[in-house]
Amino acid sequence: MAKHAKHARPRSARPAVCQSTVRVVTPRDRRCAARAAERRRPTMVGVVTNRADFERLQADGSTTYRGYGDYLRDVEALLDGLGRDGVEVRGRAFSPADFDDFCEREGISRADGDSHFAYTADPTAEEEWVRWEGEPLAEFLLRVDRAHERGLVRRQLDRMLAETAEAAVSGEFPEPLLRIAYARGAEALRGFLLGAGEGTFTVVCSLFDADLPLVAWADLRLEPGGVMRVDDEDLDLLCEVLCVGHALNRPGMLSLGGVCAVRGEVGWEWTFDGESFRRV
Repeated sequence: MAKHAKHARPRSARPAVCQSTVRVVTPRDRRCAARAAERRRPTMVGVVTNRADFERLQADGSTTYRGYGDYLRDVEALLDGLGRDGVEVRGRAFSPADFDDFCEREGISRADGDSHFAYTADPTAEEEWVRWEGEPLAEFLLRVDRAHERGLVRRQLDRMLAETAEAAVSGEFPEPLLRIAYARGAEALRGFLLGAGEGTFTVVCSLFDADLPLVAWADLRLEPGGVMRVDDEDLDLLCEVLCVGHALNRPGMLSLGGVCAVRGEVGWEWTFDGESFRRV
C-alpha cells in the first residue's frame, strides 16, 4: 500500500485537448463507421449516468431526448457500433453541475456548441475517463459514475493542498512532505483494515473542510492470510485522503463497518485530530 502520492497534490495545468489525440462523439452521432485514421484515436463519450442529471438537462433545454430510457438506448447503440468498428472508447460522466463549474472556470458559454465536447475531453479530468471493455451498459455506467465521484474528491484534495502556505511560492505542495504523509496514512489505513478480521466491509474516510466535508469510501473483502480484495483506485483514494489529513493536520474520521466471519455484524469509528487516531 505504500504507493507514491500520485494524486494528492495540485495538478499542473495541461494544454487544451489535441484533436489528433482524442475525438468526442455523442449518442446521436451515427458516424460509427470511423475512418481508419480515427480508429487509432480513443473516442470519448460523455454519458449522463443517472436520471436526476438527465432531468436537469431536460429542464435546461440541453437535450432533445424525451426520456432517459430513449437516451440510454442511443448510448447503447453508439457503444455497440463503435465496438464493431474496433474503436477504442472511453467514457466520462456528464454532470450538469460539474459542467457549469467547468464553463465558468474556462470562461466559455454553456450555450457554445463545442462546450460539451470540451468538457467531456477535458485533459485535466483524464483520471475520470473509463475505458469501455464491452460490458453491459448498466455496468459501464456504474464504473463511469464511480470514477466521476473519485474525481470530485481528488479535486477537493488538490484545492485543499493548493490553498496552503506551503504551496504559495511554487504552486505545489512540497513533494517530500507528501511522501512522508502518504506513508503515514497508508500505514494507518492498513492497520485498521487488517485488524477487522475476515469478512466483508465498507470503509469511509472523511476530512472536515470549511466549505464541504470531504468523504471517500470503498468496499472491501478480507480473506484468510491477510488477503485484501479492494478496487485499487478506491484504495489509492483512501490513502490520499489520509495523506492530506496528515500533511495539513486536518481533523477527520475513519469508520469501518460490515460483517466479520467471526464476530458477525461489526462497526468501528476513529476520530483523527490531524496527528493521530482515537477510537470512538
